[in-house]
Amino acid sequence: MIQNIKHNCEYNAGGIKNIYLLDIRGFISYKYSGDRLYNECLVEEINISAPNYLELDIIDTSNFSESQDNDIYRQSLTTFIRSLNAEKTANLLLANSNKYLIIFRTNEGKTFCFGSDGGASINFSQLSGQLGESSGYSVSIEKSSIYPLFEIDIDNTQYIDRIFNDSFNDKFN
Repeated sequence: MIQNIKHNCEYNAGGIKNIYLLDIRGFISYKYSGDRLYNECLVEEINISAPNYLELDIIDTSNFSESQDNDIYRQSLTTFIRSLNAEKTANLLLANSNKYLIIFRTNEGKTFCFGSDGGASINFSQLSGQLGESSGYSVSIEKSSIYPLFEIDIDNTQYIDRIFNDSFNDKFN
């Protein structure tokens, strides 16, 4: 039975505040809220073997989309990293060769994740616009998954402290 799908008259600001990448080799499992199943779409904790994270720089137009077709969820997150340089290119080439569990926070203060079944892929293109235009990297993170987007229970303070305070070891910005 479908419940709690109601029209909300409140304005919900879009946008992404932070994007974090966890090497999929460090992912062990999810603990779902109240020990329920994955179809509740609420993760209480992400069990990892080592906090090996990357944080991507974001812009105001960073966005996420998900569509479902025949029980496959197609997930895509896009952002832009400003300024071209050799170090960023080298880091993106390395990131491009790995797969990731993606964790992102929205401007509404909610936290979500996707990519646990094998990891999401990162693709990028380098852009150098004309005078007055942007230069940098257009980054796309994509995954075709058997799992939908999961919300992370941010009320679990031990988890949030472990994930979002001082455990990020690198940053693309």
